[in-house]
Amino acid sequence: MSKQSVSSTEALAHFIREAKREGLPDAALVPLLRQNGWSQRRIYDSLSDYYGEALGVRPPSRSGPVENARDAFYYALNFITLGFWTVALGQIFYTLIDRRFPDVTSSNYSGPFVEQMAWQLATVIVAFPIFLWVNALIERGLRTRPDLLDSPIRSWLTYAALVVAALIVLGDGIWFIQAFLSGNLTIRFVLDSLVLLALGGGVFFYYLTSLQRRADAR
Repeated sequence: MSKQSVSSTEALAHFIREAKREGLPDAALVPLLRQNGWSQRRIYDSLSDYYGEALGVRPPSRSGPVENARDAFYYALNFITLGFWTVALGQIFYTLIDRRFPDVTSSNYSGPFVEQMAWQLATVIVAFPIFLWVNALIERGLRTRPDLLDSPIRSWLTYAALVVAALIVLGDGIWFIQAFLSGNLTIRFVLDSLVLLALGGGVFFYYLTSLQRRADAR
C-alpha cells in the first residue's frame, strides 16, 4: 500500500473517531463521507475498524471457505465461458468470410455451412447463455457485497484475461502491418483481422471496465 493510501486511510479513520466521539450517528456520517468522495466499502471498512477497537471484538466476517469457493467457481466459469463463446463466434465469422471470399487453392469450406460449423454453433448456443447467467449472479453479488471487488481470484483472472486479450490485439496489429508491408492485403485478410480485433478488443474492454469499477470503489 502506498504512503498516500495509508495517509488517506488514517485520515478517514481519524475523522470517524472524532465524529463518533461527538455523537454523530452512522446514518449521518456515511452520506457525509460519500458526498466527499469516499466509497461505501472504504467507509464501512473504517467503521468496522472503529467498532472493533471500541468493543474489543472485530465484527464477524460473512465470508467463509464455502462462500470463497463459490466465488472462485463463479469467476472461473465466467472466464471459461467467455473464452468458449468468443472463440467459437470468431470461427463462425471466419467461415462466413471464407465462404464469401473463398481461397481458390483450398477446398476446406465445401459442403453445408451448418455441418461445417455445428460444433461452433453448439458452443455459442450453450456457452453464451451460461456466461450471461453467471455474469448476472456476479453482478448481483457485487451489489450486496462490494468487498467481492477485491476477491483474489477475481483479480488474477481479470489480469490474466487482460494479458491474453492484449496479446491477441497486439498480434493482430503486427499481422496486419506485416501483410500491408509485404503487399498481401486482401478483403478476406482485412475482414479476418477486423473480426480478431473486435473480439480481442471486446474482451479487453470488458475486463478493463471491471478493473475501473474496482478503482472507482476505492
